[in-house]
Amino acid sequence: MNRLALGALLLVLAACGGGGVAASVSPIATTTVDLPKSYKFEPAAIVVEAGSTVTWTNHDNFSHTVSVEGDQPLAMAPGESVTRLFATAGSYQYVCTLHPQNMKGSVIVTGS
Repeated sequence: MNRLALGALLLVLAACGGGGVAASVSPIATTTVDLPKSYKFEPAAIVVEAGSTVTWTNHDNFSHTVSVEGDQPLAMAPGESVTRLFATAGSYQYVCTLHPQNMKGSVIVTGS
């Protein structure tokens, strides 16, 4: 996906409003997401190239999970990390299944 197409995708997501994390947060180019002591993902929205592995690290005092669009949740005790490969371009929503009301995020995967 080229930069123009990515920009158009982000504008469409922002125009949708209220539906997902990408509507309220600009994605950051990174393959790491932290879970600080605050029941959230930082950054909540990221952008990676197809074939990238994303790592989530739990810095909170409580256990959390990462569940990407119906995948089995990946559990993390305090101090642990989990990873997931994003092989295909697209937009992926994820959630902590233990705290879904507060902890939501998205991964935008560019490329082939």
